Amino acid sequence: MMPSSSPLPKARSPQHAILAEQVELLYGNANVGVSVTVVAAAVLASLEWAVIRHSIILGWCGWMYLVSAARLVLARQYHRAVSPDRQARNWAIAFAAGAGLAGAGWGTAGVLLYPPESLASQIFLMFVLGGMMLGSASLLAPRPEAFLAFMLPAGIVPSMRLALQGDDAHMAMALLAGIFTLVTLITTRRIHGTIVSSLCLQFENRDLVEDLRAAKQHVEALNAQLEARVRERTAELERSTEQLRAEIIQREQVEEELLRARKLESLGVMAGGIAHDFNNFLTVVLGNVGLAKMHLEPDDPVQVVLDQTVNSCERAVFLSSQLLTFAKGGAPVRRLVSVGKLVTDAVQLARAGTQTSIVAGLADDLGFAEVDPGQIGQVLHNLLLNARQSMSEGGIIEVQANLTGTAGDPRVSISIRDYGCGIPPEVLPRIFDPYFTTRTGANGLGLATAYSIVAKHGGTISVESKPGSGSVFRVDLPASRETAAPQAPLAITPTCGTERLLVMDDEGPIRKLLETVLKGLGYDVQSARDGAEAIALFENAQLAGSRFDAALLDLTVCGGMGGLETAAKLRELDPALKLIVSSGYSDDPVMADFRKYGFDEAIPKPWTAAEMARTFRNVLAKDPEHQPNSR
Repeated sequence: MMPSSSPLPKARSPQHAILAEQVELLYGNANVGVSVTVVAAAVLASLEWAVIRHSIILGWCGWMYLVSAARLVLARQYHRAVSPDRQARNWAIAFAAGAGLAGAGWGTAGVLLYPPESLASQIFLMFVLGGMMLGSASLLAPRPEAFLAFMLPAGIVPSMRLALQGDDAHMAMALLAGIFTLVTLITTRRIHGTIVSSLCLQFENRDLVEDLRAAKQHVEALNAQLEARVRERTAELERSTEQLRAEIIQREQVEEELLRARKLESLGVMAGGIAHDFNNFLTVVLGNVGLAKMHLEPDDPVQVVLDQTVNSCERAVFLSSQLLTFAKGGAPVRRLVSVGKLVTDAVQLARAGTQTSIVAGLADDLGFAEVDPGQIGQVLHNLLLNARQSMSEGGIIEVQANLTGTAGDPRVSISIRDYGCGIPPEVLPRIFDPYFTTRTGANGLGLATAYSIVAKHGGTISVESKPGSGSVFRVDLPASRETAAPQAPLAITPTCGTERLLVMDDEGPIRKLLETVLKGLGYDVQSARDGAEAIALFENAQLAGSRFDAALLDLTVCGGMGGLETAAKLRELDPALKLIVSSGYSDDPVMADFRKYGFDEAIPKPWTAAEMARTFRNVLAKDPEHQPNSR
């Protein structure tokens, strides 16, 4: 539940107002927390029934349900109270007491429901307790006494129980449980800080609105006085006319900006649609090339031709990612990439069709960075394009990339130097402003977009320039000390399987490609055009006494149910089903944070046959007790 937007009395202090909003957040989330407690307690009790004495389980469940009922009654009383914010402190203490009782119940579960003879049951018990702590982080974060009262007993008591076992394995588990509890508390504390900051900003904005309203009334009063004076003095009438003319001009400028923004939005929608369809086409091409490579001998001359096709497709993928970046412009979809390859690809793209020479000097120890390659590639391309435009008669552009910073904070510095006309000092402070440009026909978005992208990556972008001497743009990005795992070549035969798979995509060629690839690896595959057809296939399989092991869902379906809605329905039908999401919109929020939306894995388009087979195998292998379903 969001904080109430109704104006609060000025007589209340900001601290009391914030406390009241925090308490409202707690009780707004109470039903969710209690519901999760009831369900989790029932699941845990049913699974521990075979290894723990029934009287202990029943007694523990009775305690949990009694505490849950009391918390529901407390929440009901709060919502029925006429002015609960006046007694916010008391309501907060009461809620914390209920949370503490629930936390004590979960902590006690780590002792009473602990099966010494069954390691699997121990692990499941700790998994449930950890899940309850994580779930409570967002629900109890508004007040520190609430989440401390719940998390301390829920985390410390099971950790101590593990430590009492005495052997190395359980001591290690106890240490990890303690660390998990500490990290969860720290994370919840940060969420609490964010909530407090948000509430402070809310009340500051409320006061600002009140001040603006008073200022508006004052201005209206002044305008009334001005109209009276205008009738008396001709000179004042002329000044008012000039002021009105200036306001009209300003309004026309605002309307022009709105029209330009609408045109850019329409162009962005079109670019996103083109990139999506382009990725679908590339998926078919790359998938069929992968199939062809699998059926050829490694030394077959056709392998060289197919490798060239793959390289061209990779360049097309890069262009497609640039279209998506322009269309969406949202949060970067990060992955570990080679900085040297990013710079080299951008330089090769900028060299095409120009008489300007581009010289690149890359350090040997550049390593990797966790960035969105499409967005950073767009930044480098925009800077190189600016350098080219500043040297209309040709010349040399120097690109340098080095590893800087410290061992604890490694950075990658990329500089692009041109020897063109330079930037005047009066223009230099504004070059990163949106819509600011000195070139005829330009939209002024290139450097503004570059600045926004670099900032979202935690980096900086700067410029040094002197008229007549050229300019130097520097991009500074966080480097990664990790090393990307080498990708297996397409010629390697993917791991086979016998599981039953369901694939959904609105493109017929992609469905046919998926069936060919996966059936060739031994899987039992059925395909559907949209979510409704996929759900029907799934329900028919259940009625026939069978089920699917995993499903691949296309996120965006033209004229039908998409992957997100389909995944929710399939989860209801079979919570154990493994779900993979795929989309031509590779920077969609669902693709960037797929687990948040209920998926086990994500594979952006375009993909290769080997990548698709490897993704299914990895998802199916995540469950160590997994057995293929009967057909």
